Amino acid sequence: MRFASVILGLALSTTTLSLCPYGKRALADPEFLKQHLEERDAPKAEKQHEKRQSGPGNIPFTTFNENQLIDVTGEYAWVAPGPNDIRGPCPGLNALANHGYFPHSGVVPLSVGASATETVYGLAADFGIPLTVYATLVDGDVVGDTWSIGGKQPQTLTSPIVGAGDGLSGSHNKYESDASPTRGDYYLYNGDVSSVKIPKFQALYALQNNSAVPNYDLPTLITHRKYTFDNSLTTNPYFFYEPFAGVAVANAAHTFIPALMSNHSAEYPNGILDKETLKSFFAITEAADGTLSWTPGYERIPDNWYRRPLGAVNEYSPASFAQDLVQIAAVVPEAVSVGGNTGEVNTFTGVDLGNITGGVYQTSDLTNPTKFVCFFYQLTLAIVPDFLRSEALGSALAGALNLLQTQISPFVDPSCATIANYNDAFAAQFPGAAVGQP
Repeated sequence: MRFASVILGLALSTTTLSLCPYGKRALADPEFLKQHLEERDAPKAEKQHEKRQSGPGNIPFTTFNENQLIDVTGEYAWVAPGPNDIRGPCPGLNALANHGYFPHSGVVPLSVGASATETVYGLAADFGIPLTVYATLVDGDVVGDTWSIGGKQPQTLTSPIVGAGDGLSGSHNKYESDASPTRGDYYLYNGDVSSVKIPKFQALYALQNNSAVPNYDLPTLITHRKYTFDNSLTTNPYFFYEPFAGVAVANAAHTFIPALMSNHSAEYPNGILDKETLKSFFAITEAADGTLSWTPGYERIPDNWYRRPLGAVNEYSPASFAQDLVQIAAVVPEAVSVGGNTGEVNTFTGVDLGNITGGVYQTSDLTNPTKFVCFFYQLTLAIVPDFLRSEALGSALAGALNLLQTQISPFVDPSCATIANYNDAFAAQFPGAAVGQP
């Protein structure tokens, strides 16, 4: 959601590297990245950030600059995916591939993910890098350092040995989760988590039908979050909601919509996400009679679209998301809890987060922004090694574990409590935990 690593032998074009000067140097020098983050979080910046809440309409962006315009011409002009190109469940990533900010194939080198999402959407490196590293190590080719935004990527020289991963579309309960903003639950749609379900999109779209100036802002998406969570609760007997894919990623999938897709201007420096922009990003067309339809893989960045401003205070970071999560919890507290249905609908049973983390983090910590940011990084460091050890990586395991540590550790506050004993046995009581697993 996750998006930049020390990669040897990875060839990048000059254009791609020029997208993000910080991201380029961070690839080769973790110490630089750590120093940059420390400078970014200096007391003055912290005080400024404390005065601001995340999400369009809540962050008081004080300036607008024409350089926020995202180029969708020339080499970045929209091109429809071909028959062998991969597209998946995330509309923002599909759009990046269609515009050439990601490889058009949909197979993304590790270092490109965080650079492009920061440059185009304003997703902070301390959010984008962990998400991209996670996607590579859990769902991608850990030797070739690539990941797929959709299904399995083509075989490479190394993938017959260690596998190339199942991609985001095949990452159910690891990265992709039930209760998506517009996609269906794995169990209900026979594993199809990439297709837009028009009734779900319609539910979101209708929330601004009576607005004089439609804007799919954070409060609107929180209302939709209530709908999507309840929809899974009441229709999917195998609804499962685990700590990373559920609490973190599924909620971020909702907040990313206003935070990263809103169009900014001098009139709306905080951004506005109107109906046409929303439909463009989700590949939705609307007939004269109001009927909505989806064209698979046709997600597009609109013309004259200006992203949120860049910079430490303005980019969307884990701290920004943690603040938005507090707002979600105030309206949909069940969406900030771990658990699932137990084989029948409406049987959601919660799990004490303390029992999963060895008492290090409690469920109440999920709505404490400072503790949530610690939890996000520490959870990543705790669960990825287990995923890696479950694969037949052989000699590649040590390199993958080293990549995880070198890329995530620079973001971690030393005062954060470490999850030394992650207990995944809690999942056994939920039949949905095994859905989509080999």
